[in-house]
Amino acid sequence: MSTSNESGITPVGWRILIKPKEVKEVSKGGIILTTEASKEREQMGNTTGIVVAMGKQCYATNPAWCKVGDKVIFAKYAGLLYVGKDGHAYRLVNDEDITGVLDADVDLVDPYLAKH
Repeated sequence: MSTSNESGITPVGWRILIKPKEVKEVSKGGIILTTEASKEREQMGNTTGIVVAMGKQCYATNPAWCKVGDKVIFAKYAGLLYVGKDGHAYRLVNDEDITGVLDADVDLVDPYLAKH
């Protein structure tokens, strides 16, 4: 996955731009998994993604918890959801909303979303 910022969104202050894990719309067999409304709800409930860009004041008073390119866990429903000029969904969150850094091969699934 590319970590260059092609979104056209530049975070300022202590905000971090994250490209969330994409929500599957169609199964391998062609079954439609989501409607537009449920896709948006699942996207806001998503809690992992890749750091694309960071504002200049991120972690100004604390050691940095993450850097551009890291796969991170962030607070559920944190920040705002935007669509970049490249057509992908992005989340703009505060630096304090990052709750962990994942190894690249770790894939977390929200237990609530997995049941439904």
